[in-house]
Amino acid sequence: MTMIILEGTDCCYKSTVADKLSKELGYPVLKGSSFELAKSGNEKLFEHFNKLADEDKVIIDRYIYSNLVYARKFKDYSILTEDQQRAIEEKIRYKAKVIYLYADPKVIKQRLRERGDEYINDQDIEPVLELYREVMSDVGLHTYSWDTEQWNSDEIVEGLIQLFE
Repeated sequence: MTMIILEGTDCCYKSTVADKLSKELGYPVLKGSSFELAKSGNEKLFEHFNKLADEDKVIIDRYIYSNLVYARKFKDYSILTEDQQRAIEEKIRYKAKVIYLYADPKVIKQRLRERGDEYINDQDIEPVLELYREVMSDVGLHTYSWDTEQWNSDEIVEGLIQLFE
C-alpha cells in the first residue's frame, strides 16, 4: 500500500489524522483538492489529480471525491467527468486505500463553530454530507469508513496502522 486518501467533510479530523499518520509512516501529506484548485478549470484539475496518482508513499488530504462533492455544491467550481474519475481510480486501484471520515451533522456543526471556516457554514453541512454519501457510494475503490464521533483521531490512526500491516 503506497497511497492513503483521506476524504470527508470539514471538521472530521482529516488533517489531524493525516499529520499523525505521516509521523507514524513517514509519508508526506499532500493537499489533493481545494477550493482554489476547483476554480482552475477541468483540464488543470484533471492534470493535478492525475499527477498525484503517480505519487508513492503519500497521504492525500482530500482527493477526487471531495472535488465531486464540493463542485456539485458550489456550481462555479470545475468538476471531474465520470471518465476522468474512473481513469484516476484505475491508475491507483492497487496502491490506494480510501478512508472516509464522517460524523453526525450536529457534531460537525459544533466543531465548525469552535474552529471557524472561511468556506463552509452550518447550512452547508447537511447538503455536503448528503453529497458525500452519494459520491462515496460510487467510489470505484475499496473504502474504509470511520465515524469520528465514535473514534478520536488517535484511535483512528491506530486502527489504520493495524489495517495496513
